[in-house]
Amino acid sequence: MRTVPITLFVSLLLQNILHAQSIDALVRHALGTHPSIQAIEHKLSAMDEKIQKSTRWKNPDLALTLNDIQLRKPLDRGLEPMQYQALSFKQRFPWFGKLDAKRFYAEEEKEVVTHTLEGAKVALAKEIRTTAYTVKELEARIALLQRYTQLAKENIDLYTDYITTQNMSHAQSVSASLSLSNIQIRKEHYRALLQVQKEKLAYLAGLKIRKLHLSLRMVKPRSLRYYLSHLDNNPLYRMKRSRTDAAGAKVKMKELESYPDPFVQLSYANREDFPDYTSVSIGVSLPVYGTEALDTEIAKKERLSRISETLDYREQLKSRIRQTYAKLTEAQRIYRIITRQSLPQLQHMLELSSSAIEEGADLLTYTKILEEMLMIEEERIRIKSTYLKTLAQLNALIGEK
Repeated sequence: MRTVPITLFVSLLLQNILHAQSIDALVRHALGTHPSIQAIEHKLSAMDEKIQKSTRWKNPDLALTLNDIQLRKPLDRGLEPMQYQALSFKQRFPWFGKLDAKRFYAEEEKEVVTHTLEGAKVALAKEIRTTAYTVKELEARIALLQRYTQLAKENIDLYTDYITTQNMSHAQSVSASLSLSNIQIRKEHYRALLQVQKEKLAYLAGLKIRKLHLSLRMVKPRSLRYYLSHLDNNPLYRMKRSRTDAAGAKVKMKELESYPDPFVQLSYANREDFPDYTSVSIGVSLPVYGTEALDTEIAKKERLSRISETLDYREQLKSRIRQTYAKLTEAQRIYRIITRQSLPQLQHMLELSSSAIEEGADLLTYTKILEEMLMIEEERIRIKSTYLKTLAQLNALIGEK
């Protein structure tokens, strides 16, 4: 008869393990299926065709000429000896190096999109991690409030029993019950926030979140020097550098456009009373109005702007890494103070007050200590979550997913 409960227990345990989702699994699934990532991947795929297009010549011109059309009989082509009809073909040839320059510019543009894709992946992974930490924080807060609710109920019941046997204040019991109600209200508020964050996480990961396999464990961070030495891996910084390289390639392309493209035109003419003949025309386009020179100057100044933006972002990135690392170390210090000083002292005071209740001591004192203890424990949960979120932001700044 005892095998049924054991079998049921093992089945439920296996089900929870199978349905538990790790944060790394959520990130991998999101990076492979999220529509925002796929949109950039499609754009990146289109860059291959753009590179191929850059090496193609311009389409030729094909023209049909009808000479000496008589208005009195426009369809009669035998009225005049000099009437003829001709078919001409015109092809422009790109100047030497122009196609290579266009191809190089298209390749640099592809690099920009590539780093844009990496930046989107890093941002999505960071958002998933920070949201997951918020989910675990809210779950830990709810579990903490549940534990304190049970503890408060037990002591209120104990004090109420003494009221019925001894001459003690009933107002203290009512005040403690109101404090308990406030805890229950906060717990319901956290439950509502938890549902919101789970829905957000489900959207980001592209999966329904059943059970999140994650612990709020503070791991030792790497040094500030490490993060500063790896800032070149930031995808947004790499994208800006690629934009600078693309701007340089555009300058080269615009400079070559100042050289005229030669063209060849072939024509075949048919005449009613004379032999047919062919003609050949050779020419070039003349850049006489200075448009190409102005385009070149515009491209050069755009490149200078890109260079300045890249340098500015690098300095900004250094500052953000230092600021984020300062927040990380602050969270570490606060956590040590809570765990090594505040919580042990309050725990000792709470034990003394709880023992005194059994002898009819003041319930309000116990309730006040309990509220302070609860506040400190919630702060410890919050600071652990803040630490992990900050660490995720710091890792994202150096391009880690």
